[in-house]
Amino acid sequence: MIRNKTQQNSTPRLSYMSICLLTAILPHTSFANNNNEADIEKISVIGSNIKRTADVGALPVTTLTYVDIQNSGAMTGDDLIRSIPQMGQVNFGASTGNGGVNDARGDVSSINLRGLGTGNTLTLLNGRRLVTHPGTQSENFVPVSTVNSNTLPVAGLRSLQILRDGAAAIYGSDAVAGVVNYQLKSDFEGNKITVKHGSSQGTTLNESTVNLFTGFNFNDNASHFTGSMTLYDREGMMASERDYSKSHDLRNFSTLPEAFIGDTQLDNRTTSTPWGDFRSDSLGLFHLSPANGQDCEQKITESVCANSEGTPRSLRFDRAPHRSLVSDVERLNLYGHLTHEFSDELSLFSEAIYYKAQAKRTREQTHNLTAQRFVISKDAAFNPFNEEIKLNRYRPLDAGPRHITVDDTSYRILVGLQGQTTDWDWETAVFYSEAETNDMANRVQASKFQQAINSLNEEQAYNLFTGADPSNPNTADNTLNSASVISSFMTDVSRDSKTSLTSFDFKISNGQLFSLPDGDAGIAMGIEYRRETFADDRDQLLDGSVPFIDQITGKELSGSDVLGSSPTPDSNGSRKVFSAYGELLLPLIDTADQMLELQIAARYEHFSDVGDALKPKVALFWEPADWISVRASYAGGFRAPGLPQVTAEAVPRSNSIYDPILDDSYGISDIRSGSSDLKPEESTNTSFGFVLEPTDSLTFTADIWRIKQENLVGILPGSSHLLYDGLLRSQGSKNDAVIRDPQTQEVIHINNTYMNLNIRQIEGVDLSFVYTLDTKWGKWELLGNTAKLLKFEQVPDPISAQIIAAQQAGNSAVPSDRNVTGAGDLIEQNGRPKLRAKVQLNWQKEQFSAGINYNYTGPVTDTSTTAEVNEQMLTLPVSSFKTWNTHASYQFAEDSQLDGTKIQVGIRNIFDAHPPIADELAHGYFGSLHSNRGRYIYASVSTSF
Repeated sequence: MIRNKTQQNSTPRLSYMSICLLTAILPHTSFANNNNEADIEKISVIGSNIKRTADVGALPVTTLTYVDIQNSGAMTGDDLIRSIPQMGQVNFGASTGNGGVNDARGDVSSINLRGLGTGNTLTLLNGRRLVTHPGTQSENFVPVSTVNSNTLPVAGLRSLQILRDGAAAIYGSDAVAGVVNYQLKSDFEGNKITVKHGSSQGTTLNESTVNLFTGFNFNDNASHFTGSMTLYDREGMMASERDYSKSHDLRNFSTLPEAFIGDTQLDNRTTSTPWGDFRSDSLGLFHLSPANGQDCEQKITESVCANSEGTPRSLRFDRAPHRSLVSDVERLNLYGHLTHEFSDELSLFSEAIYYKAQAKRTREQTHNLTAQRFVISKDAAFNPFNEEIKLNRYRPLDAGPRHITVDDTSYRILVGLQGQTTDWDWETAVFYSEAETNDMANRVQASKFQQAINSLNEEQAYNLFTGADPSNPNTADNTLNSASVISSFMTDVSRDSKTSLTSFDFKISNGQLFSLPDGDAGIAMGIEYRRETFADDRDQLLDGSVPFIDQITGKELSGSDVLGSSPTPDSNGSRKVFSAYGELLLPLIDTADQMLELQIAARYEHFSDVGDALKPKVALFWEPADWISVRASYAGGFRAPGLPQVTAEAVPRSNSIYDPILDDSYGISDIRSGSSDLKPEESTNTSFGFVLEPTDSLTFTADIWRIKQENLVGILPGSSHLLYDGLLRSQGSKNDAVIRDPQTQEVIHINNTYMNLNIRQIEGVDLSFVYTLDTKWGKWELLGNTAKLLKFEQVPDPISAQIIAAQQAGNSAVPSDRNVTGAGDLIEQNGRPKLRAKVQLNWQKEQFSAGINYNYTGPVTDTSTTAEVNEQMLTLPVSSFKTWNTHASYQFAEDSQLDGTKIQVGIRNIFDAHPPIADELAHGYFGSLHSNRGRYIYASVSTSF
């Protein structure tokens, strides 16, 4: 068994399917022995900062090699991340159905190891932090941010390493669930071009990628440059192209369980329609409806009636046909890496990356919010009622679709030095990175819309009393106002966001600090300084600079003059972080029979805004025999509140929420505010695992892990605030955070502040195996990777605990069919399956290679929809999702005219499995968990020259 290996010898391929083929098991593989001490190079492995000649490690690591990445068929970083069973929901991105101006929309995809939540995974590029994407997304009802996995070209990756263990002591804050380290090629020589195309069968979705690679030495081989350019183009698809997403009315979808068929909870069409709801002194609440054969309380035209009460279900508007399911995207990635050796002991390295993308999608024009209910003058040109009318709900569908264009850019420039002094290796680097998002959409300006409605001139007035299309009352409006009238109130609304990261670090290591009876102790130390900034600049029509004032009453209705959008003030913030760390490796036993090694690390971090943290890590690696290894670790974690969580000021978010007092769901404004009093999130991560290698061709691994988080930053959901208000009012008091109209008792708004919640505990187990077989029919490789979630429990906050207790006691003031969101046992709820697994079979013979793999995502439940069966309340089951993928390739022989050329073809989701139905407004499925691509066929050609 050889523990000291040279970098000159290639290591066996570690597939990401062999999840626990971490550095701890590499010593069992065979390497050519090299007796020349000068050729033995000291290396570092992920999970340790100490360079040494042995690549032993005590921590579980998943590694995707270049070959693994190519065989995955992934076109984007989003595709690649989703292929890993240990990853949780991808909550950022077009596939989750995002589209509102407050979403992180555009060409963005998030990273969420273990499903702990976006922001709990530290993401690195070549061992150093990446800047976060400027956009935020709401998770646990608070804004969170992520590194955008689409900023790095899949074709340019050398490997993707995932450390599945808490690593705050090694790498710093945010590494609660672990670390994802992207490695780009840096030592390529020659030229290579790769062209790849894929399409989703039965849809308009097509993707094409062109990648150019070059690498060469110069300055008498003292300098080396590797460069890459990747162009990506995608033609997206509309929601109408898939059966499960073509309508928001899922009541009678064929795959629904019997207990839920016909349930109105599954009708996600909206009461905000072109037919409109209105209110007047004489008529009260009334709506427009078609006059064709229906009861007509008051006829407005030959085709339109006015009937009392609100819009009925038969006239609800279906938004699905108007929406993109997948955005159109154009993307450019540039990467360059330069090294220069001044001497054997000193070298320079530098890198530059640039990313630019434009994403386009469409949605329907939105309706007015509850806060934007304005008055229509009795003298308005098209007011047929001869009295003032108050607009309750209306959607100007004839204004045309919203065309949303999002431009994303980011870059990073890094320069560093590394060298060796006696037995000490040192390295230092400084870099600056910046990301910017420019979001633009054509919207209705509320004040100009009211002005057009109240115009006395019929040629300049907007007529909103025409209804819609009687033949297609739920989806279309053929009663169009003139283009000139519509253009008078349309405007482009922007949101510009920017983040930056400046960093300096210096680190030293010595793998032979001092000698112990069984080997040399190693040490690493370092310091790091970084500055993070965040800025969010909203359009003046959104940030409160130009409020919407009712032109008839003179009353300010909303801080937003954009129809259908809540006001959001501009925000910005920055923080400085200084950290220092130390790591020690102690060989306790190293004999011919066994090996025992101890890793001790600690890191101190000082934040300019939220205080200090000192976090330890202890890991143990024991190899009692050649065929078995055991590892265990304990790590402390730390995560500072995100800058958007601290800097947010009175941010209203309007959603339809159930009100138990009125027994109705309607649009309610939830005004959320950040807090400088937020405490940092603390965590502890423990793990225990083993590696069995009974033969040279079979390896089995298992790891049990536990994470305990405290002081999680969250917010009490608006739905819980209303349930709590109902409970208190039944007891003679009220929830002061819920502000109601004293006459109608409708909720005007909810005052909500981000806070630190109670403890969360998560447990799970990772299993994997690798079996290789070399036969006369070729080389075979069978791999398995399973992530099993055993526990995901959030201790309820005091208010949620009271609500749950009241429900369990049968208190009618708190309906038992209303789920208390984000508290209690959360396993299998809304995208947290118990089991995700992947099994893969690879084959290679001479120039041919092929593979097939099976992917399994376990069932979950959708807590937003319930049904009572045999006096038991059930949540909507969302079935498991299973796909089969295959690929095959041919590498032309060296003596052929096509030497250096490789052809690959593949099919993802061979049997065209569709995502299981969920009661999700974002197109009827969990886009964060399941793919909408269906059967996807791709082919690529690469050639070197």
